[in-house]
Amino acid sequence: MSTTEASTIGQVAIRASAPGKLMLAGEYVVVERGVPALAVAVDKRMRVEIVPETRRNWVVTSPGLGLRDAPLKSVPVLAEVVARLPGIPSGGRIAIASELGEGPDKPGLGGSAALCAAAFVGLWKVSGAEGPPDLEIAIAAHRAAQGGRGSGYDVATALAGGVTLFRPGADGARARVEALKWPSGLFAAVFRTGRGADTSELLGRMAAWREEDEPSYESCIEPLALETEAFIAAFAGGDVSRILDAAAQVQEELMTMDRIGELGILGGGQAQVLGIIEDSGAVGRTSGAGGGDCAWALSDDPEVLDRVARAASELGFQRLGVGLCGRGTSLGDDP
Repeated sequence: MSTTEASTIGQVAIRASAPGKLMLAGEYVVVERGVPALAVAVDKRMRVEIVPETRRNWVVTSPGLGLRDAPLKSVPVLAEVVARLPGIPSGGRIAIASELGEGPDKPGLGGSAALCAAAFVGLWKVSGAEGPPDLEIAIAAHRAAQGGRGSGYDVATALAGGVTLFRPGADGARARVEALKWPSGLFAAVFRTGRGADTSELLGRMAAWREEDEPSYESCIEPLALETEAFIAAFAGGDVSRILDAAAQVQEELMTMDRIGELGILGGGQAQVLGIIEDSGAVGRTSGAGGGDCAWALSDDPEVLDRVARAASELGFQRLGVGLCGRGTSLGDDP
């Protein structure tokens, strides 16, 4: 991103970045039941450059989105962040550069949450606010931009980085974040379906199912919540055998819920990728809401993951080239 504009108006450009994420556990139940979510930051990032100016409005430039000096409302999450931070100038420029993929076939690395986190940290600095950036404000901004849906686990992961256990707030309590270590002896690979997914649409189908047939919905969501909690406990404990067994059980409950609720979670190539993973001897886990995007392959043997990669490649599915446990949101230039 160029700093030409910054030098010409005598202002200092504020740069910030945030990582993308992959959800490992908590899909649907973090929203529907308030169960914790487990997510992992990746080493691909969203970067913003913020240049306050003495102009009346904020404008946005993003080559990936086809924007140049576009109105702030063109990127709703930025508009929501700006609206929630008093003390920032009335105008300026925000430039966006993404490594997380763009367009309908992006891999599902949480680009909007990473953008929210990066912009929030940068604008928090611009505003002169004291103390660390407020997670609740960032979550509220992202949720509003997503039509009122979402737990905020993705924003929390972008802010914190690493392996993040997110506990959503309830009954007025604030959301909490806990850093976990990746268990020794647990190996993971992530595979792209090649098709993007619309998480808001899938959450909408879940809400419609709940309203139309609550007994059927309850018969599926409660077992998924219980198995998710068991998986997170196993992950935190570090016993790889227990982790793999628990991951398989969560996936089984998710597949049952998808079948009964006719949600489309295993659409968009998820069923095919998961079949390859399991046929190759690994445990498959849908990453996030499903409907496309990515799937995890988990194993206690890295050679099994290589076997998955070969089988997946033969059928046109590729291993996602990201590193796990990326660092959280940061200010300044990134290497």
